Amino acid sequence: MITHDLSTAAHFADRIAVMYLGRIVEQGAAQTVFRAPRHPYTRALLSVVPDRDPCKAGTPQILTGEAPDPANVPSGCRFRTRCPVAEAPCATADPHLRFPSDATSPAHEVACHLA
Repeated sequence: MITHDLSTAAHFADRIAVMYLGRIVEQGAAQTVFRAPRHPYTRALLSVVPDRDPCKAGTPQILTGEAPDPANVPSGCRFRTRCPVAEAPCATADPHLRFPSDATSPAHEVACHLA
C-alpha cells in the first residue's frame, strides 16, 4: 500500500517503510514508527495526522521549499534541502539505513545522520 497518510498505513500494516525521493528513510514495525518516529520526514508526515481528541491537537510541521527534482537528487542526504535540523554532514554523505542506538525496537531502522 502506498500512501502519505501514515495513520492509515499504521492501521492496515504490520510494518511501514517511509520513502523520500525513492529511498527508504525509515522502516520498522508500524506502531514503533508511528509512536517513535526517528527521521525528520517521518515526523513531518505524522505531525499533520489529526488526533481524535481535538484538545490534543499538535502543531503541524510544514516543510519549507519545493521538493527537489527526482532526476537531480541533491548531494548527501536527499531530504537535507527541506530538513529543519540539517547540519554540515548532511550535505556530503548520504546516510544509510541503520539501527539507532536508542531505538525502541531492534527492527527499527533510520537513514539520518542525526538520529
